[in-house]
Amino acid sequence: MTREQAELIIEEEKLIDTDWYPSYKHAGEYHLTMWFDSDNNKYETFYVEDQGSIRLSYSFDNEKEAIDKMLQMSYYRKCYNEKDMQEYLTKEVALRIIKEEKLEVIWYDEALKPLCAGIKHDKQRDKYISFITNAKAEIIEYRSIEFDGDEEFKGEIYNDEDIALYALINRARMIKQNRISFV
Repeated sequence: MTREQAELIIEEEKLIDTDWYPSYKHAGEYHLTMWFDSDNNKYETFYVEDQGSIRLSYSFDNEKEAIDKMLQMSYYRKCYNEKDMQEYLTKEVALRIIKEEKLEVIWYDEALKPLCAGIKHDKQRDKYISFITNAKAEIIEYRSIEFDGDEEFKGEIYNDEDIALYALINRARMIKQNRISFV
């Protein structure tokens, strides 16, 4: 995925403000930033909170990995900052929202359908993948966003399935409102 493709996704899917190197439009709070650190030859991504404090900082060897993390972080921030999610997003809650809003989606192992948002779980790599299909019912690769699978932390198992489900719902809403380009 290129920076231009990521910018299109952020704009169309109404994700949070993002700064990109080398020009910055924000000097304030509550936005994502990605830049290249020439001192250590790494791409850095981080979230700027109130009073300019930095949270969720990551380093990557290549730009594509940094862009992927920016999109994951953007959906994470949107998922937990938006008012439209009143409860923790489980599969059951997601299915209820999809049914209530009459959203067209591809649910995990369902067959691909044209012009649709979908979700799948790549069990071999343990990743949840949010994707969009084109008019030929093919996955538009650059629009795929991967979210982390199971990770253990202090004896508890965590994953980002809830964020992937939020991405599915948000994308299905944007498609229903004709706000997504399928090229």
